[in-house]
Amino acid sequence: MRRRILNTMKRLEIVLERDQIPAVRTILDQHSTGYTVIPGITGFGHHGFREDDIALLVSVVTRDHLDPIIDAVLPMLNRCSGVVMVTDVQVLRGEYFVPELKNRAVARG
Repeated sequence: MRRRILNTMKRLEIVLERDQIPAVRTILDQHSTGYTVIPGITGFGHHGFREDDIALLVSVVTRDHLDPIIDAVLPMLNRCSGVVMVTDVQVLRGEYFVPELKNRAVARG
């Protein structure tokens, strides 16, 4: 049986007001290789029950790419509702989550 190599990365989950999503997408476009946006989620937190006006963004990034994202998102959290969660995750094909390596692969075609 062939041994699979898992790579340690960071799973970044950002719950934020929907009108802030374009700004977060711009940040992730600069510091990640991709993300998933799940709009219209419902939840309860400091500001009470929220329905349909918040979204969840999920991305997998390297440790080196995490800090610039956090630094850019933090000012948004000071102005609006939201939360950022970071967990360790193991992924196959770790090179897909490193912008520098992915850019080289795309250039090779």
